[in-house]
Amino acid sequence: MMVGKMTNKTLARVITSGLMVMSAAAPAFSLDYEAKPVAWVLMAPIRTAGALSGAAFTGLVSGPIDGGYHGALKGTTHVAGQFGDEKGDLQLATGAPVGGTGGAVVGGAFGGVRGAKKNWKTGWNHPFSRWSYITMEEK
Repeated sequence: MMVGKMTNKTLARVITSGLMVMSAAAPAFSLDYEAKPVAWVLMAPIRTAGALSGAAFTGLVSGPIDGGYHGALKGTTHVAGQFGDEKGDLQLATGAPVGGTGGAVVGGAFGGVRGAKKNWKTGWNHPFSRWSYITMEEK
């Protein structure tokens, strides 16, 4: 029973502290021209967290998956093209183990780096938006 009271007290303290911080920051957001530097300073931690989370997720998860898939396709068709026909079934089946594997590895690494760079910028401009967590471009 004692744990529940302690948790409620801690939760109330956190909520009260948050409300005090919000009430202190509200006037800075309501000013237009003079508060631009203040607003930037107040938004910088949120933007940094959004950029870090977007870059980390894209660099470790969605970038390598997307880049590996497209790299495997490019590698397979490249090797199949070297065998004579990049759309031939036998050439694609022969090129998949070599070109597909190499393309997946190189494309995954490239996709991770490219996605992390791109989504650092996207996460900074639009923190925690859906576009800061995916690698494909909107068409």
